[in-house]
Amino acid sequence: MKIHSLNPSTMEDHRLYRNIMFGSNGLKRDERELLAAVVSALNGCEYCINTITLRL
Repeated sequence: MKIHSLNPSTMEDHRLYRNIMFGSNGLKRDERELLAAVVSALNGCEYCINTITLRL
């Protein structure tokens, strides 16, 4: 992961994302993606919305 960033400490957020989206919890993967789409829409992140909707 360190090679993906000039500031490796920023990659901690990416690890958190991967744990939330791909780890085992009470939600199915498509439910997690849907929640991510809603949060991205509320945050107004067009990049995230476009990326997530491609996976739905």
